[in-house]
Amino acid sequence: MTSKTPQSSVRPYPELKDNEPTVPQFGVLDKLHGTWVNWKGGPKGLHTTPMPSPGTSSETVFGVFHFKSQQYREQLTFTKVNAPVRNRAGSNEQFNGPVKYETAIIDNDGDLQHFENGMYLWLGDNTMPWEENGQYQNPRTMFSRPSTVETVAEDGGVPVIDPGEQGPQFVPPHSISRSGVIPHGTTIHLTGSVTNFDKEKTPDAPEKPEIAKLWEQPYLSISPTMGIDPERDLIPGSLKKPFWTNLPRDEQRDYPGQPEAHQGVNSARAYFLNIFNYDKYGAKFPYTVQPNLLLSEFNEALNFKSYDLIELDSQHDTGVQGATVNNVMIERYCRVVRMRHRMWLEQIIIQDETGKDKIIDQLQYEQIVDFEFMFGASGETTQWPHIQVNTLRRLEDIPENERYDAIELPEEEEEEPVTKPKSQVHHMNHKAK
Repeated sequence: MTSKTPQSSVRPYPELKDNEPTVPQFGVLDKLHGTWVNWKGGPKGLHTTPMPSPGTSSETVFGVFHFKSQQYREQLTFTKVNAPVRNRAGSNEQFNGPVKYETAIIDNDGDLQHFENGMYLWLGDNTMPWEENGQYQNPRTMFSRPSTVETVAEDGGVPVIDPGEQGPQFVPPHSISRSGVIPHGTTIHLTGSVTNFDKEKTPDAPEKPEIAKLWEQPYLSISPTMGIDPERDLIPGSLKKPFWTNLPRDEQRDYPGQPEAHQGVNSARAYFLNIFNYDKYGAKFPYTVQPNLLLSEFNEALNFKSYDLIELDSQHDTGVQGATVNNVMIERYCRVVRMRHRMWLEQIIIQDETGKDKIIDQLQYEQIVDFEFMFGASGETTQWPHIQVNTLRRLEDIPENERYDAIELPEEEEEEPVTKPKSQVHHMNHKAK
């Protein structure tokens, strides 16, 4: 039996000192800075969007819906803000690394389809015990803050607290957050973390990003509440359209022995036939059912050096949740209840004009927004996945003859030119007080 006292894995953070940190820690978000775009000859983005049908209301049974899917191209810009943002929490202090983002999306006809802005935050390396020479420890994001003679006197701590006291150390459950403003009237807050895959550091890592298995339910544009069963209604391991998609709506039947009242136009297959047979705006089966096939198919011919996977969600199994907040109309008629976001930051090896190997960056993402509106035959509210996927590269990595024109929003200009004052950069000056 040993007398050695076991050591806790919760290692106290360094104590905060004046003017520390002077610059933010961006973590993996450092790789985002810059402008990412589609390119001529490359893949386009694709969205699938269900929405209430004209003439319906939130109480319409069955919930008749309109389905739209189309290709798009995008201009996505990230900007690092070199100012560590301080969060004070008593015994702990956290310094966020902020990265602004702005996106604009147009369709194949050049019509504006979507725009959005927001911010990613690097929240810290959520591991314990943290290591002095850890990948994301210089500059630091987390500090401890015990009470001092000065703070007790200034804040009237007596008799509640004495100098030298300190509560437990806070371990960030997530390393990344994303907040965004969608002009339909929804504000999002997602949290999550990152996983790195590098052939040199982890030889057993998958050579390419594992996007999803074929017909994997969480990534389909048909949710379980819609009555479609991938194992029953799709062909396992095959991209062929199932036979029933060729039948008219009044001849549909979901399974042998289905009650007659639920067959024909009342069946799930008839109800969602338009998703399987959709063929407009560059979108068709199988991508209208599983959009992320576009990502994995494009990756098949690529040579990957490394990639990072960022996974964010507005909902988690435990702990503090993210959020989706809607304005009144969206909340009542097409409520946004959840958002999932996966982003792959990839280094790929290509040949330059001289045939030599060259490493460039590629960004791929999948974004799934769950709508809820109307009811199914059981009376339960139906959940409708709205999915976006795209493959982008840095503008500077794209030859000029393969670049599209830049996308500019139709913003209101000032009626009369205004002479703007000279600008000046201001930095945060954090004092340990």
